[in-house]
Amino acid sequence: MLAYFRICFAILGRLAPSLAGRLAAKLFARPRRHERPQRERDLIARGTPLPLPGGLHATRWGDGPIVLLVHGWEGRGAQLGALVDPLVAAGYRVVALDGPAHGDSPGRSTSAPEFVDAFRRTRETVGPFAAIVGHSFGGFTSLLAIAHGLDAGRLVTIGAPSSVPEVLRQFQRLVGLPERAFPAMVRALEQRVGAPMASFDVASFAPLVHVPVLVVHDVDDAEVPFADATRFADLLGAHLVSTQGLGHRRILYAPDVVSTIVEFIEAGRGAPSERLPELVRQS
Repeated sequence: MLAYFRICFAILGRLAPSLAGRLAAKLFARPRRHERPQRERDLIARGTPLPLPGGLHATRWGDGPIVLLVHGWEGRGAQLGALVDPLVAAGYRVVALDGPAHGDSPGRSTSAPEFVDAFRRTRETVGPFAAIVGHSFGGFTSLLAIAHGLDAGRLVTIGAPSSVPEVLRQFQRLVGLPERAFPAMVRALEQRVGAPMASFDVASFAPLVHVPVLVVHDVDDAEVPFADATRFADLLGAHLVSTQGLGHRRILYAPDVVSTIVEFIEAGRGAPSERLPELVRQS
């Protein structure tokens, strides 16, 4: 399928660059849905469905202060399921959200502002968040939401990109969109979200983030470069935890990562910067 898109964009990008750019924008905003593995189905079966406005789907476990789990692009909230039992045991209510056009939530396409709106609707339904844990795109959009006024006590990003404009460039290279068609793609996306793409770079909103942030990233992440993590840490004054050999997704299930995240969230019960985790052991 990728080869097909590359051929199509190579031809159309030369003949009709504006059309090619608009089609690329639609493709960029349309996530694929993947079948849930059995471990996620089992986890959801132990939880309670949480209906949200707009048909959004979420599942909750436990009682206490709320920790919101947010997945990445083409993911599902239950992908962060390794955190559920440890957080419940620590006295938290865990809510795993399927973002718009993901998992069991409706829609065929979505964007960062639509994810932010989903977080707000979740907050209005369940109450304030003690913490948010976001993977990849979910980590970036969680930061964006907090910068735009969403209240949360703490934030953890895992393998998150720091710049949508750079992600667009990566997508351009992936699908082989000619350079002359790229501005049309950017314009189409800006029209959709009602904001310039430059505003979706962490440098543009980092000064508005005033909560403790833990950045977790694997140095061997092949999807989101580790340089994004160091950029987050520098711009946000965040604590950076690095792992090795876990990549972009296995990091979600690593026991050391899970315990470090729970420890960071637990530290929020006291002074905001009372304790910060040490580096996760490299594997």
